[in-house]
Amino acid sequence: MPLSLKEINALVSLLDDDDQEVFQLVSNQLGSLGVDGIPVLEAAWEHIGEPIIQEKIEDIIQKIQFDNLKDLLSIWIKSGGENLLDGVILVAKFQYPELDESKIINQIDKIIQSVWIELNNGLTPLEEVRVINHVFFNLLAFHGDLEHPFEPNNGYINLVLDSKKGNSLILGIIYSLVAKQLNIPIYGVNLPYHFILAYSPIDLAQNELGEIDIQEKILFYINPLNKGLVFSRAEISSYLDRSNIKSQEKYFNPSSNLEIVKALIYNQMNGYDQKGQKEKGKKWQVLYKLFD
Repeated sequence: MPLSLKEINALVSLLDDDDQEVFQLVSNQLGSLGVDGIPVLEAAWEHIGEPIIQEKIEDIIQKIQFDNLKDLLSIWIKSGGENLLDGVILVAKFQYPELDESKIINQIDKIIQSVWIELNNGLTPLEEVRVINHVFFNLLAFHGDLEHPFEPNNGYINLVLDSKKGNSLILGIIYSLVAKQLNIPIYGVNLPYHFILAYSPIDLAQNELGEIDIQEKILFYINPLNKGLVFSRAEISSYLDRSNIKSQEKYFNPSSNLEIVKALIYNQMNGYDQKGQKEKGKKWQVLYKLFD
């Protein structure tokens, strides 16, 4: 049976109780309200006016939001990660739980429209990529933040769409989302410490069944951190050699949506650890383990 407003306010008033057992019981009961109870808790926060209790209410709200995020991410993972954008938006909701999803969709749609206007029939794959590069990197001025490679803000799609500055992973994700909507076969590839794109004019879903040799069908790769520079498999091998990383076939083949979002979460976890924000890093670790 749902708690009444009177019962909720009574529980909130007990949050300053010195008895830890009482506090934990009250906190659990308020936490059980779930996301539907957040507006009530926010109203209580404004009404109370006592900083100590307000801080405890904030902690409860954040726990509710994080638990909800875990549930939604688990559902997305179990569904096979069919929609990449949905997974990327969930990542952003870690820091921005009230994120306006429609704004993100509209921003991406505008990029798609800008590219579509520049396209025409009969373009070669390289010409298609040149058009996307021109719009994405020149006209719209998307660019990589080379000075702060581990900055977590560079991994939140909402911030990157606003600032036009991001890491290779988010830039590559946005690039591939735009290409997909325009029926241009560009897919993300996870590399150690980097993310690139592959142009492969085939149905990649078949590759999971082992029906095709995908390497024979990849025409070239694209570097989203260097204005869409086109390069070959040999240059990936060279990158791995320079980085003293053992070559594996997965570094040359398109990654699944699940693998891409898992990499994005790993980046965020590492980024907060680099900044010394260990508590946030631990929360990202919880999300990362959902993929196991």
